[in-house]
Amino acid sequence: MAAVPRYLSDLPDDVMRRILFFAPAREGAATAVLSRRWRWLWCTSGAVNLNTRSFSSSQDQPEVQSQAQPWDWRPKSYPRDFSTKETEGFLHAAGEALAAAASPVKRLTVFIAEGSRIHPTLLEDRSKHDLISAVISNPAARRIEELHIEIEGWNKSFMLSFGSLASETLRTVRIISCCFLMAALPDAAVFQRLVQLHLERCGVPLVNLQHIIDAAPQLETLHLESWSIMLPKEEEEEHKVFGGPVPKVVRHCRLVLPAVTALVFAGYIYQNGKVRLELDAPRLRYFRYEGEVQLSDTLLLKPQSASSSNLAQVDLELKDYHVGDQQFCQPFWRFIRNFSTARVLKLQLHYFNMDTVALTDKESQDELLGGLLFGLLERLELQAHYEPTSKTSMVMLANLLHCCPVVRDFRLKLSKNNLAPRKSSIDQEAREDFNNSVDHFRHRRSQTVSLGGEDDGNHEASYVSGLSGESFNCLQSYLRRVRLHFCMEEPNCLGVQLAKFFAENAMVLEELYIHDGSQKMPEHMNTSVGRWITKNSTEMRNLAGVAVLPG
Repeated sequence: MAAVPRYLSDLPDDVMRRILFFAPAREGAATAVLSRRWRWLWCTSGAVNLNTRSFSSSQDQPEVQSQAQPWDWRPKSYPRDFSTKETEGFLHAAGEALAAAASPVKRLTVFIAEGSRIHPTLLEDRSKHDLISAVISNPAARRIEELHIEIEGWNKSFMLSFGSLASETLRTVRIISCCFLMAALPDAAVFQRLVQLHLERCGVPLVNLQHIIDAAPQLETLHLESWSIMLPKEEEEEHKVFGGPVPKVVRHCRLVLPAVTALVFAGYIYQNGKVRLELDAPRLRYFRYEGEVQLSDTLLLKPQSASSSNLAQVDLELKDYHVGDQQFCQPFWRFIRNFSTARVLKLQLHYFNMDTVALTDKESQDELLGGLLFGLLERLELQAHYEPTSKTSMVMLANLLHCCPVVRDFRLKLSKNNLAPRKSSIDQEAREDFNNSVDHFRHRRSQTVSLGGEDDGNHEASYVSGLSGESFNCLQSYLRRVRLHFCMEEPNCLGVQLAKFFAENAMVLEELYIHDGSQKMPEHMNTSVGRWITKNSTEMRNLAGVAVLPG
């Protein structure tokens, strides 16, 4: 048996190189003084990570308050001027770090911290290049495979020409805070090996983005977060109105993603107009959307037949920042229709209640749900808020279940109508309570705690407004696993009613997971569920196969 390393120096050279692969260049170079063995390790790590925190600190900069204005929200200590000298010094140090590399540089990171006086576009010779272009154009950086550029701070955005990157070898590009991303691709510039593109807080003309995608035939992952979709310049001119707002003209645009298998849209806005964007991604397997539910209607996924669709999972995190706005029921359901061929659907609703998107009348159901069928969906996850006094919250759940005839796994996390999602934490008291619950469960007696709030002899069928009385195909033949997560503030709360409902109506149920927020398992792991099934089911069931487990 090999000895376990006790000290860092006991590690093999390859392991230490991997550690230095992620270290800032200045700190990595400092390890050369540790010993002869360390002298060349940092040079052969294959990465150069440039971080302005290693060169300057806002704490060392003098406060410049003379330029502050009454409307300026920045703290007084925030540097409002930038130093050409420090920027040039950073560029010089970057060149030295790249030149010192003894092996090909595969990863290049440029991080400009907020509060630094180093600016990405502030060089003495502005006619030649800016800081970012100067770094990535270094001959030692022409064979990189990973490029990460991140600029902190609202006033340090930069412009980047994608055509200036190392097109022959790049596999991963991550850019954060680029005010304008230009395509500028020569005919010969094709990113044959590029498989992952991550753009965050970037302004990207739609035409430029399409040119970049067209130049990367192997692009598999596209991550767009907090980005601005810009209209072409000629369209901007048409939409401008002197002294007034931009007219609400809807443009229909298309983004073709021939090789993309994973696509993320997280927080985007349209500039100078409204766009309805169609996504043509025939090989898409994973899609995630995070943003306003009102804007979700502006995205359209080109339909794929059930036989040709590869869509395995869809994660939707929908938010309503305009609290009280009830005008997004139609956008919500129109957006959901895009993913009818998904196998897994995860749906999170934030800052609005379930009843806001409930379709309570037949006319709206026929209009928005007519023909909607998740015929391939095997797992459905829903995290949402509900109004305890509302009778329509579960109508939204019924709407969903009607559209999912073959779902086998259903997971529901419910919380009361707190507009902001709460993060639960387990303090020492809760941990002790959990340990006691586990001990009681392991040594449980025949006596159990009633979940119904009344004597165990009362086994009337549970009634849930919006669900009871409805017929669901998935409950009759397919649903085998249910996981419920809720806060049980009273014995017969909505979560308990739902547990009874699924126990009574899911005819092929095998596993029922219940988590009430405090992990008090003895209140859940009892024979009550079995009695609900026995007393209220109208058909014979295989009760031995039903397991009630902690969530």
